[in-house]
Amino acid sequence: MDLLMEAMRGLGAMLLQVVAVLLLEELTFGGLVRLFVAPRPGIGNRGAQDDRCLSLRRKIRELKRKKGERTCSH
Repeated sequence: MDLLMEAMRGLGAMLLQVVAVLLLEELTFGGLVRLFVAPRPGIGNRGAQDDRCLSLRRKIRELKRKKGERTCSH
């Protein structure tokens, strides 16, 4: 029984360190990545405001329509 309790203490001590490091990493690097990668309003994409909401297939379909190519409609 004592061996089981010692094993649980050791496992808990290791897991606590791993969880603390992962939390610290997420708070620092995750926040930095969000800061640098996050789109800023008014900068970058010169398309229409609702252009980001369109799906990729719809964007391709609209581009083909502008070029005059035929598109398949399902």
